[in-house]
Amino acid sequence: MFVQNQWYIAALSHEIEQGPFARKICNQQIVFYRTRGGELTALPDRCPHRQVPLSKGCVVGDNLRCAYHGMEFSPLGQCVHIPSQSVIPERAHLQRYTVAEQHGMVWVWIGKEHPTKLPDIPEFAVCSSKEHVGSMLYAHANTDYKLGVDNFLDASHVLFVHPSTVASEAVTAARTELFVKDDEVRVRRTMPGEACSPMFKAILKVDTIDRVQDSVFRPVGHTWIDTTVTLPGVENGPVIRTRTFGLFTPETESTCHLWAGLYRNFALDHAPMSQLVAQQIQQTIDEDVRICEEVQRNWDDSVPITHLVVDKACLAARQILRRLGEGRPSGESAARFRQMESHDEAHAR
Repeated sequence: MFVQNQWYIAALSHEIEQGPFARKICNQQIVFYRTRGGELTALPDRCPHRQVPLSKGCVVGDNLRCAYHGMEFSPLGQCVHIPSQSVIPERAHLQRYTVAEQHGMVWVWIGKEHPTKLPDIPEFAVCSSKEHVGSMLYAHANTDYKLGVDNFLDASHVLFVHPSTVASEAVTAARTELFVKDDEVRVRRTMPGEACSPMFKAILKVDTIDRVQDSVFRPVGHTWIDTTVTLPGVENGPVIRTRTFGLFTPETESTCHLWAGLYRNFALDHAPMSQLVAQQIQQTIDEDVRICEEVQRNWDDSVPITHLVVDKACLAARQILRRLGEGRPSGESAARFRQMESHDEAHAR
């Protein structure tokens, strides 16, 4: 079940040019393209005549032409030309998707209700800010997008999955603080005197740091990790901040699209550092995708799951997604999670 009546990330803006661009989102085949004036449009990726993917066709002027019989569709989805006849049947018209662009990302509205205004998520502003530098990569994963959300919220795996990039004994061992408010889940780790992970050691050229790490979730599949680093014992020293995104959009029930990137507020013009960070993030994401795909391949709903303390944030996020899928009001998930947490603690005693 997919959460309906929501905005989903469909692509990075630079991915979609004037030619047809196909992407499946929530089991819906969609074709995106731009008009000559740069206007973005999205239509069902299926010709109403013989169901050929329209993405296999081409853009003629501002219209999308089917590769099979040459039917043409306007950016609004209207069939405007059929080479073999002059009469255009009413059923030949397509229902256009509502799309928007923000901070270098393309969004599409999935659902039958009238689209809401695309929310401006302040945390995404770093992707287009001149005060930060970073880049976003795309990956396809053969896994339920919710397993990707779980992965980003539970950083305790880094010591074992990412030994040469973001591995940290302190992250795995740290006690966590969990905050659930409305549609946000936030899990915090405070790690004074942390031995640097391989990536931070390569970036900062130091062995030890004081670090606060917040892993955040917001619906439908938006996660990021905010990291604040200071140097131990250094008064008035630099405050280094990074934000690492993991943005998930479901393709099918068992596959998803993923966009990931690290944005930093220091060494903005240091090209070698940007290259190093991009390489490290690519390797880290590749490792995350591999482990999540193994989970997906081996998953059996009939087998009971043993939850650990580190799963609390993941469970809270699942509660929010379940509530959204059922159309229940905002804030109810947090209350239900607090009830569940109190029940678990009582049984633990």
